[in-house]
Amino acid sequence: MTTSPKPQDAFVRLDNIVKSYGAYVALKGVSLEIAKGQSVALIGPSGSGKSTVLRCINTLEVIDSGAIFVGDLRMGMQATPRGLRQATAVEAARQRESVGMVFQSFNLFPHMTALENVASGPRLVKNVSKPQAQSQAMELLDRVKLGDKANAYPRQLSGGQQQRVAIARALAMQPSVMLFDEPTSALDPETVQEVLNVIREVRDSHMTMLIATHEMEFARHASDMTIFMEAGQIVESGPSAEVLGSPKTERCRRFLAGLTGVAAQPQARPA
Repeated sequence: MTTSPKPQDAFVRLDNIVKSYGAYVALKGVSLEIAKGQSVALIGPSGSGKSTVLRCINTLEVIDSGAIFVGDLRMGMQATPRGLRQATAVEAARQRESVGMVFQSFNLFPHMTALENVASGPRLVKNVSKPQAQSQAMELLDRVKLGDKANAYPRQLSGGQQQRVAIARALAMQPSVMLFDEPTSALDPETVQEVLNVIREVRDSHMTMLIATHEMEFARHASDMTIFMEAGQIVESGPSAEVLGSPKTERCRRFLAGLTGVAAQPQARPA
């Protein structure tokens, strides 16, 4: 682990992150700070870089330049007697244990029951005994209100139920940060709310969270801060009530108006 000279309250920190895919630059110098226990919503049009930010934090993508810290751990890098070097795949996977991630498409193991899916990480990665892992998994399934579905396979669950199992599976690793990548985008309208309720409950447990979402009302009520991105850059950030209610930038106002059909009010200027 490497210690970084970060602000006292910054638990997750991105410093000038650049990420390219060939000639396409997905992130153009993104910097942000998230305090421990803070919930942050990432909003913006498709292709703005929201998912890429999450994947870089979770070391699923190798950044071109910049630095990412979760606590005192510099993600994607490994300390050696000669200094820092790029982490190997095994080292990056070990770092990833501290960061839980929930994807759009659930990614459950189809041959495992809900209980086995949730217990798999602690058993395979942390060498937790089977009885203990299953006991903890059952507690988490109860927490997401799926205790009665413990023995069901993913094909027997609705999309909303599968996503709640995926959240329980991420929590089973006892992460210090939770990342949600458009967690309701693959769901039908009837099951969106049940997943948002679970995410809100996770937030109320003071988990540090970063959520890429198109659910503006959810972002307004379940996040402390909202970041608006476009074309790989942060255009606006601030308290969610301000960004979503009275955005400073014309581009953010137009984006929100396009989603709601009602133009957000520009921020009042001093007289």
